[in-house]
Amino acid sequence: MFRAAILRVPKFNVRSGRIRSYTQRRTQSPSQYDGEIVGVEPVVSPLAVGASVVFVGGLFYYMYSEHRQTIASFLPFLGSPASEPSASSKPEQDARDKIRKLRAQMVPKSELTAAEQLKWAWTHPGLYVIGSNEFGLADPQHPGSVSGIKCAVPGLEGKLIRSAAFSKTHAAAVDSSGALFQWGTGFAGNAPHTPTCTLKDASICEVAATDHFVVLRDNKSRIRVLSGSNAPNQLGSNTEVTLSFEPRLGWRESVVSMSAGRSHIAVTTNSGHVYTAALDKDGNSRGQLGHGSSTVVQPLQLHRIQSDLRFTSTACGDEHTLLLTNDGDVLGCGANDFGQLATGAYSSGKATMRELAPLPRLWKNGFLRPQDAYAVGIAAGAATSYAQIVQGEARRVLAWGRGIDGQLGTGTLTHMQGVPVVIPELSDREEFDEALQARRPLGLRSLITGANHALAVCDNHSNVVLDKSGASVNASPLFGHDVVVWGSNAFGQCEPGRRHRFAEPAHPPPLFTSTLGNLDNKLPLQAAPPQWIESAQLRDADSSSLPKKVLVEQMFVAGPDVTAAFLRSCK
Repeated sequence: MFRAAILRVPKFNVRSGRIRSYTQRRTQSPSQYDGEIVGVEPVVSPLAVGASVVFVGGLFYYMYSEHRQTIASFLPFLGSPASEPSASSKPEQDARDKIRKLRAQMVPKSELTAAEQLKWAWTHPGLYVIGSNEFGLADPQHPGSVSGIKCAVPGLEGKLIRSAAFSKTHAAAVDSSGALFQWGTGFAGNAPHTPTCTLKDASICEVAATDHFVVLRDNKSRIRVLSGSNAPNQLGSNTEVTLSFEPRLGWRESVVSMSAGRSHIAVTTNSGHVYTAALDKDGNSRGQLGHGSSTVVQPLQLHRIQSDLRFTSTACGDEHTLLLTNDGDVLGCGANDFGQLATGAYSSGKATMRELAPLPRLWKNGFLRPQDAYAVGIAAGAATSYAQIVQGEARRVLAWGRGIDGQLGTGTLTHMQGVPVVIPELSDREEFDEALQARRPLGLRSLITGANHALAVCDNHSNVVLDKSGASVNASPLFGHDVVVWGSNAFGQCEPGRRHRFAEPAHPPPLFTSTLGNLDNKLPLQAAPPQWIESAQLRDADSSSLPKKVLVEQMFVAGPDVTAAFLRSCK
């Protein structure tokens, strides 16, 4: 007697351990398949074998990349070669060891509790960078050495920093005395170097960096542009250009903030006006200046955006610009290739928006903002946009635009997102306030964006007491503000030692642990709130030029492939 069977699901061969084909229909004697499923030919599916090999290989690669140090400690043959290096490779190994030891001296080696983090941050001025060192932004003495490093920028030890900014190939920082330092291979070439003081002016209060320029804002409402790149640019033979305002600033009108994109800037005045300027011929190629259909503008000249609205801040992406009104609305213009202007579904006709207009899909009702809702903050990455929204008692953070590296923070990797989405980990949160004996909503103190990653400092309660009498008034143990990061981590800019993308906000380890970080360190990063510190306690600082006690606060900044922290003097 013969039997017939149709295979509907993959079956496993009991005797040989082989996976059999999905689609074989056979008529065979049962005696030929003793111990097997009747009616199925024992044929191995190439597709199933290939999928198994890819799955196992991918799983092993992921485990090894995530836990390399732990695996190598048990299986030494998976780590560095045990044999002695050849004569040609030994100098390179010695150089790497020297760099590793140098960087190890720049940061403490012990794991820090929350209290230790705050005390360490309050007493160690300088600029501390994690991420890529391809262009010498973290360690200009060894440009191009490694990625995913954690390093104090040499030459800035002991300096209180007013402001810092990073572009792809160059960086700039202003210290508490008004000295401007510049570094990076785009500025100084590929040779080892340290940050160079290129200008000293006590009135400088903010710095921004574009592809080829460094932009300065001072307390005299001057906007100055310096060359940040050794490539030819619009400045010609001039080393510095002061931008003119058209029309001129009004009586007692002053510039209060600025932001910079790839080749354009936007500044906000205390009268609610916004001026924009192109820094080169591409500065308005996508209409990012907000002046309408005209793309031809005079570079290095600030023009006021014509609007009856009053604005409180701006945020510049690579080629798009966001503006926040004092009523809590958000307007935008410029590139919209990834939906960064929140116009909904993509169409070629919406790829560039030259007219400044409200974001169509920011609010659920379209252009109409609900009466109980308003935006309190905006930020922009290269092609991603963010807004902090208050609606009733709720606090939400929205994201839209490019999200393939996890910049949207929703747990998914989305190529383009034209409709704002809520970042769950940063929205609708509350904490119990012991002083008020009630629950209060949690928002953000600051939202900092790099090109493809972001960092947020939360406004959770801190038990740090702001008092000139010193640390004795603070409760123990101390804790500061929570910090979360998300987005691209290709160069370790979110967490050194790992390369995977963070598709939703995660708590990074302390910045000041060890040079390469500790993958087993689960202590979250804490941002140090303002505190009075005796100037004599500031390590490597020139206390003679500072008052006896200084009010300091830890700040963060991000750029393409890097994240940095510094100690700022509050005034």
